[in-house]
Amino acid sequence: MPDGNPRRYWETRATALACRINVAAWLARAAPALFAVATPFAIAVFALRRHGDSPAPAALGIALAFLAAGIFAGWRARRDYYHRTEARVFLESALRLDTRLTAATAGLVPWPAAPAKLPALLRWRLGGPLGWLAGAALLLALASYVPIPRDSAPPRFGGPPPSLLQTKEMLAALQDLKTADPAALEKLAERASELARRPADSQYNHSALEAADALRDQTAAATAALGRGLESAANALQSAGNEVDMKSAAGNLAAALQGLRDGNMAANKELLANLPANASQLAGLTPEQRAQLAQQLSQAGRQTRGVAGAAGAGAPVARPDGKLSKGDGPGGNGGPGGGGGTAPLTLSQQESDAGDGKSEGLTLGDLSRVSLGDKLGTTAGAHDIAPSKAAGSTSAGAIATPAQGGDAVWVNRLTPAERAALKNFFK
Repeated sequence: MPDGNPRRYWETRATALACRINVAAWLARAAPALFAVATPFAIAVFALRRHGDSPAPAALGIALAFLAAGIFAGWRARRDYYHRTEARVFLESALRLDTRLTAATAGLVPWPAAPAKLPALLRWRLGGPLGWLAGAALLLALASYVPIPRDSAPPRFGGPPPSLLQTKEMLAALQDLKTADPAALEKLAERASELARRPADSQYNHSALEAADALRDQTAAATAALGRGLESAANALQSAGNEVDMKSAAGNLAAALQGLRDGNMAANKELLANLPANASQLAGLTPEQRAQLAQQLSQAGRQTRGVAGAAGAGAPVARPDGKLSKGDGPGGNGGPGGGGGTAPLTLSQQESDAGDGKSEGLTLGDLSRVSLGDKLGTTAGAHDIAPSKAAGSTSAGAIATPAQGGDAVWVNRLTPAERAALKNFFK
């Protein structure tokens, strides 16, 4: 007995015993609740770290959630709490004091003397609560300090997209041919350079690939239109013969020149300056000059149209199923400058008979420099009309069969009850 006061000793022991029992009751309720709160917060902390955000804001949330869980656990455990009076009764029962502490509190008997050594009255069983708390602490520690798995590095591509490289190849080829206006080529080259200056990690995203494909298709279409316009001008020069043909050829040539000036890709001004602008200038050329100029334009047109095919853009490609992957293929709307695209080179499982491969029937001379698409020759023919097979005149409206009456448009299939109702109605 520290101060020789038995009442203070027993009241202190009763208070300490009640506190231990209450802490145990609260801990038994709070430990599972704290683990349940720690689980989603651990996931949130790990997610924030994975996305590169600071988990500091989650710390305040964890503290507030733990406080709320502790208060809730204390409210749930209120029925198991001991008061000092109940703890005093527990001491009486454990130490076999009967009711002497309760009677001493009421002043009926003196307080019993304090024992020299108080035996252990309670034994802690912390396995369950400490397991829940350790699990919660482990989850938070792992979420806060476990290494974050980094995503694999994005694939590094060797350069711009293939469609952008095809566009640059087409522009370089057109610049060498000198058939297109340098200003038009410069505009397209600036757009291609702008796309190529994008960061390497965004060259192959969806929008960048769509922009590169659109620029390539636009360049290929404009190149093909320029080539067709040059060939149309060559055909107009070739068709110039007598005075009637000269007027028609001059009109066709003027239309072709208008398309070459106002097309999506204008022709080279130096090239257009050498062409006759009207019928009088066309008539002033000798047949040899017209033929030479037509040959030059036809060759320039073929070379220009071949630019897109050489770069791998704009031409239809045959797939294993026999369909074309892109392009219009042969055909078109017709008319001046209309016409279809280049016919695709498709592959077939059936072997074709190309003969012995001899070229006696060709009249081009040296075939070592012949390329695909070159014209081998032309033939002239006339319509084969047989007057004896012509049908005679017939009179319109001469009908030899007799007239027939009309048939019913539809047939109603009525039930017996409906037929009886109709009979009564039409009596």
